[in-house]
Amino acid sequence: MRNTLFLLAALAAMPAIAADSAFEPGVWTKVTPAGVVMTRENHVFCQGVTLDLKNPRTLYLCICAYDAAKGGLFKTVDSGATWKKIGQLDEPLHVAIDPDDSNHLYCVDGVRGGTLGFWDSRDGGESWSMPEGFKKVTEKPVGTRDLYHLATDPTDFKHILVSFHSPWADGKNCGVLESKDGGESWVAHDAPPTLKGGYGMAVFFLFDPAKKIGDGQTWLFTAQEGGFFKTTDAGKSWSLVYRSQMTHGGNQIYRAKDGTLYSGGYQYPARSTDNGSSWQPIKQGLPYSWYMGICGDGQNIYTASTGEKQPFFVSAESDGVTWKPMNDRKFSAVPFEMALDPVNRILYSASWEEGLLAIKLPADK
Repeated sequence: MRNTLFLLAALAAMPAIAADSAFEPGVWTKVTPAGVVMTRENHVFCQGVTLDLKNPRTLYLCICAYDAAKGGLFKTVDSGATWKKIGQLDEPLHVAIDPDDSNHLYCVDGVRGGTLGFWDSRDGGESWSMPEGFKKVTEKPVGTRDLYHLATDPTDFKHILVSFHSPWADGKNCGVLESKDGGESWVAHDAPPTLKGGYGMAVFFLFDPAKKIGDGQTWLFTAQEGGFFKTTDAGKSWSLVYRSQMTHGGNQIYRAKDGTLYSGGYQYPARSTDNGSSWQPIKQGLPYSWYMGICGDGQNIYTASTGEKQPFFVSAESDGVTWKPMNDRKFSAVPFEMALDPVNRILYSASWEEGLLAIKLPADK
């Protein structure tokens, strides 16, 4: 036992492995925080993963559990070699990082636990506060703090959208809250009037200033029942743009370098060439299943399904319609969210009960 303790202490004292040498190219490696055991039986799950583009070896990983005491937010500064549990949030779902200040974070917490709501951190996640304006708007007219998704305007980090897991007051479908001052005050936007029902929605900005596509009033709202909806006037009116639903659990979108959008979805992922005004399911080479996470590196797009023992799939960005297995490794859990380290070319996948996976991608062409 004494020798074992000495070995563990020595290992803990070792310097972190550099990101560019930690992973074998083309091989998936688990980098889940030590001590976090995720299985379908113990109901501990990997949720959102967010990478700091200013410091790409820094990631935040959200862990949720049926027993909220087993959940929490974890941070690594060495590409997953070591982790630290931070802050007081027990069921975090998504984190956003200020592109101008790596210490400034937002997080949404939902589904269960004692810390539901929108949270702000100014110290890299060590501590969190809930703005008074969010407390006020969720008391009335919204009536719940049970959040599900988070989006920030690519030109203004203070411009925020959040969506919900629970219905609003009086049993209404849950809509979108919008803040333009970093969460200090909020405007409630009702759900699309034709939404059939279901709770647990995702919301996104359809705005790419570099490509001059969309603007801060152009949003996508995806629902577990009722389809995908788009607004170009900040929620005053909505159009049903896709009748298939998002997957229970969450959704992610990715914009390719030619402007094409890709989204997770129930049955198949979806593709849009007109900034979300219409969508088509992607079927060629992909199994009928559930899809959430989807991500790209400028030359390829990656996703995976929740089918039993399925591989990750890849398609060239120049194609986007034809997909093939990424390699022979197979998993049983869908990626909830994916993130790319473009400097070290490492792709991360927060894969439900599989844990956090990482793979070194080939050099950019």
